Amino acid sequence: MNCLQIHKAGIASSVQDSGRVGTLSIGIPPSGAMDPNALLSGQHQLGHHHDEAAIEMAYADFAATLTDTHDVVVTGAPVQLSINQQPVESEGVHHIEAGQTLEIKATNEGVYSYLHLSGGVMTTPQLDSRSTSPREGIGGLDGGFLKDGDTLPLRASDKAVLAADPQLTIKNPRGILELRFVAGFQFSDFADEAIKGLLAEEFTVTAKANRMGVALNGTQLQSGITSLYSEATCYGAIQVPPDGNPIILLNDRQTVGGYPKPGAVISSDCRRLAQSRPGQRVRFTLCSPDEADRIGWLEQHYLETRLRDTP
Repeated sequence: MNCLQIHKAGIASSVQDSGRVGTLSIGIPPSGAMDPNALLSGQHQLGHHHDEAAIEMAYADFAATLTDTHDVVVTGAPVQLSINQQPVESEGVHHIEAGQTLEIKATNEGVYSYLHLSGGVMTTPQLDSRSTSPREGIGGLDGGFLKDGDTLPLRASDKAVLAADPQLTIKNPRGILELRFVAGFQFSDFADEAIKGLLAEEFTVTAKANRMGVALNGTQLQSGITSLYSEATCYGAIQVPPDGNPIILLNDRQTVGGYPKPGAVISSDCRRLAQSRPGQRVRFTLCSPDEADRIGWLEQHYLETRLRDTP
């Protein structure tokens, strides 16, 4: 059987692809890679389709043996990589023979790294995606995070491998991370002091960060909104719970919520936030819907240009 025998899975490793579409209405979040650009980079380097799954590792501490020969690449947060206990360059494509063991360890930068294997992961898609949604118990391998001793089925390696493109290497934030957000319909209902605090003060990423969202600490925002019906949530939504510390909702968020929300962080900055470790300073900046669309288009255009122009 062509598979990956996992010796050490780490704290939160899971199978992820580009996520689910159209499932929020039935109470299931999209899931998918926390850093979609890192996923795309690895897919490109191995000649994969853009819906191919990879193994997402939070604060990577991963070791596994391949039963067949595969090419592999690791993208996203920088890592230390070794094959049969011999250190190798962490960037680029590596050829691994059957029986060799791959070890991946996090460095002091970023959060999410991605292990891509030629041929791809062969778990059963659920709701048109292989992405793991642990709370719902669907996707990936048995619907949950990978565990020590798991055996992950793989397809045979039969695709041409492309050269690594350094221009697609993921860069981690330096200094203060700007979180641009689009105001929502509740923005005007927030107390003036709360909006002033949101826009003028710095916040810090806390250890309460996972695939559901990232909790921030800083000036406590008292929204002044005392009663709300629960409503649908969106990617990047800024929730303000009673303690006044904002929470940014991400891939595995709850699909409905009743906390006040002044707006939503744009997708490009959500990806950067997901890769930010506790202690990272952030600042919120208002962004118009047109500007948010422009930023998204420019980033997508840049990625597509890099992918098209790389041999």
